Amino acid sequence: MQRIALIGLSGSGKTTVGQLLAQTLGWNYIDIDQQVEAQAQQPITEIITQAGEAAFRRLESQALTAALSETNVVIATGGGIVEDPANRERLRESAFTVWLHAPVGSLVQRLAGTTDRPLLADGPEARLSQMLSRRAPLYAAIADWMLATKRLSTTQVVDEILRGYRLQRPAADPAELRVTTPGGSYTVHAGHGVLDELPGWIERLGLRGKLWLISDTTVFPLHGERVCRLLRDSGRTVQAHAIPAGEQYKNLATVSQVYGWLLEQSVERGDAILALGGGVVGDLAGFVAASVLRGIAVIQLPTTVLAMVDSAIGGKTGVDHAVGKNLIGAFHQPALVLADTSMLPTLDAAERAAGWAEAIKHGVIGDAELFAELKRHARAVLSLQEPITGTLIRRAAAHKVQVVSGDEREHGGRIMLNYGHTIGHAIEIESGFTLRHGEAVAIGMMAAGLIAVKLGLFDAAALDEQREVLAAFGLPTRIPATIDAQRVLQRIGSDKKVRSKRVRWVLPTQIGATIVRDDVPLELVAEVIAETQASEA
Repeated sequence: MQRIALIGLSGSGKTTVGQLLAQTLGWNYIDIDQQVEAQAQQPITEIITQAGEAAFRRLESQALTAALSETNVVIATGGGIVEDPANRERLRESAFTVWLHAPVGSLVQRLAGTTDRPLLADGPEARLSQMLSRRAPLYAAIADWMLATKRLSTTQVVDEILRGYRLQRPAADPAELRVTTPGGSYTVHAGHGVLDELPGWIERLGLRGKLWLISDTTVFPLHGERVCRLLRDSGRTVQAHAIPAGEQYKNLATVSQVYGWLLEQSVERGDAILALGGGVVGDLAGFVAASVLRGIAVIQLPTTVLAMVDSAIGGKTGVDHAVGKNLIGAFHQPALVLADTSMLPTLDAAERAAGWAEAIKHGVIGDAELFAELKRHARAVLSLQEPITGTLIRRAAAHKVQVVSGDEREHGGRIMLNYGHTIGHAIEIESGFTLRHGEAVAIGMMAAGLIAVKLGLFDAAALDEQREVLAAFGLPTRIPATIDAQRVLQRIGSDKKVRSKRVRWVLPTQIGATIVRDDVPLELVAEVIAETQASEA
């Protein structure tokens, strides 16, 4: 598809970005508003004043149809072009569509002093707020890529668009996915028995130093010796260390202890860490790799569904603090991710179910077909039937690969991966980690979905469908009655997604599409928490 279309409200940067993007690609640039004015031989302000907005919209649709008949073209659309269902269908079918999003306050500043926006002439801030509320679900429904542009330069926006566009090409090998970011490019390989390929991968990566296996006291007895034997049989030097199992040990004290183990045995810059375990091991071992000797290589060997489809991919490493989860860390991309589904039978059923919560999340935020497949095959994947288990793990991992390749450091679309995590993290901590991460995320998804329903962004029937799928995987959908709702609210304020003291909420607009809002009233959040909390027994 050799067309890129830019959508978004007035002032979001479509013209400036579109011109630079076209220049970078060597493509033609078409501005729909300019085409309308050329066709009518008068400014848009006069068209609307003399003939009305409906006449302008007809000309706009004609110009879009003509633009989409060309190839190798970047198209900057008008902010309201998505309000016509026919235009949405044309964009969905014929272009890689990018939604450029900026807060209303930023748009007002950018548009200050302009006189060519007749629909904003009377109170631009109020009008833009109304437009965003009405159009955001429409933008989200057709966007192949979404970028929050407030903190990005024009060049950075163009780079992110190009990264997303290139990711639309299907992988040659569906079992092998490729992450490409400024911080590193690497393979994500998922399937039954792929761990046996580890020595060959290490050789191809050119890792010649010693190997340091970090696991935990639960996983190492199950899989650690297998990995060590595999590597030693191939002539590699490997040493192993098991940290205590459990989220409560994902902290700086454990990191310090691991530092001591590595440094006392003379770890070197050319060595590599192997992270064998679930999300806790992957996050902590990745953070150690990012920081010891100012950074050494890490290979992620996820052993849980959650880690395979989510936490092992993307380079976000870190540990928890008493104030909140994952508040201390670094971006450090792995050299390789090997997700071997043959290790999943050692997980108990509740752990497997908790992991699938992240896959369901990926479906809700950006892959409606994945969501439908998970709904259809819930029983099969919970019992680890193959090949469907490996297929759906690769499909869920592919969504994570696509998102992080387009936004390594959460400046744009990557924040969508935090759907369900704002309230989920808070209740996970308040439960004393008796709730598994995936269980907390499932509850958080239901709370975020209810917020979206109350804001008029999400259909109640879609929220019910989300609840049905979560329940089919045995996941909770209500906050336990024993958790203090007020403390949950307090923790939300310290979440890492807070910017300028405003919580950024990832909210669904339909199955397969989400939006970020930072204007959700705290009173509404409190109301939703109360409605989501289970009653006392």
